[in-house]
Amino acid sequence: MQDTVTRRRAASLHSAVEPIVRFLEQESILEIMLNADGRIWVDEAGIGMYCTGTVMSSDDAERMIRLIAASTNAEVHENSPSLAARMPVWGARLQACVPPLVPSPVFSLRKPAKIVFTLEDYIRQGILSEAQAAYLDDAVKARKNLMIGGGTGSGKTTLANALLHSISSTKDRIYIVEDNLELQCSAENMVQILVQPPLYTHRQAIMDALRLRPDRIIVGEVRDGAALDMLKAWNTGHPGGLATIHANSTTAMLQRLCQLIEEVVPTAPKELIGEAIDLCVHIHRNPNHPAGRSLMGIIAVNGFDQNNAWVLEPFIEQS
Repeated sequence: MQDTVTRRRAASLHSAVEPIVRFLEQESILEIMLNADGRIWVDEAGIGMYCTGTVMSSDDAERMIRLIAASTNAEVHENSPSLAARMPVWGARLQACVPPLVPSPVFSLRKPAKIVFTLEDYIRQGILSEAQAAYLDDAVKARKNLMIGGGTGSGKTTLANALLHSISSTKDRIYIVEDNLELQCSAENMVQILVQPPLYTHRQAIMDALRLRPDRIIVGEVRDGAALDMLKAWNTGHPGGLATIHANSTTAMLQRLCQLIEEVVPTAPKELIGEAIDLCVHIHRNPNHPAGRSLMGIIAVNGFDQNNAWVLEPFIEQS
């Protein structure tokens, strides 16, 4: 009986997403967005965001949202008009709203990455110079702890995947923690943990990592007090970590870490941050760049001084 219900829901979902199925199946499309006017926008690798000219009816959109909600035993209606869920079949991450929050259903579908860009690809696209790419490649192979920062849709995860490609060649045992399967790692010795708050949180996953013999601990996105557990793990025998964070600049990434840590302790241990973080890399959307993104900066974090400040050293390319 359950199998019959599942098959019916899958068939109904395929029917509802018919207007956007080609975008779901096109590997270069990273994100699919529906606005209240019914127009579909996409974010495409190497191109950026644009309107496709495709229209999706409010009925199809609402049916799609309700079917995805049902697949996760959730409900979406006027008393619960917002939904965050994982889309069956395609595995995309859905964030959706329905009336009365919006005039007509809207959503954003973030697809899991299928194309892994390497640092060489970043050079070819003009996002990184050869010197910047070599600096980052040397840093991950020297087991530096890296933070990648940027806004929503800036390409943090894509850059993290490029660095994971370099990490994979080290033969280290990799332990990955994320709440949506977006990181792509080809390492032979790897554990990939999908957290499901409140059942299983980032903090629990990072604490459990210490008992699973990792060489490197990778966190898909730091977004709560688990930042403190991550820094402690990185600083006590597990260097070579990598994580992403929402922030507006390289220095703002460190301040953001403080804010997240202060969700669980009164005062953020800035000395620990200065010890645990080796590099901050910031990337942002840039509509004037052919690739739609550009690197804002790289700074080395060289500890914490007696003036209550981090010792920061920007990467400056030699002329």
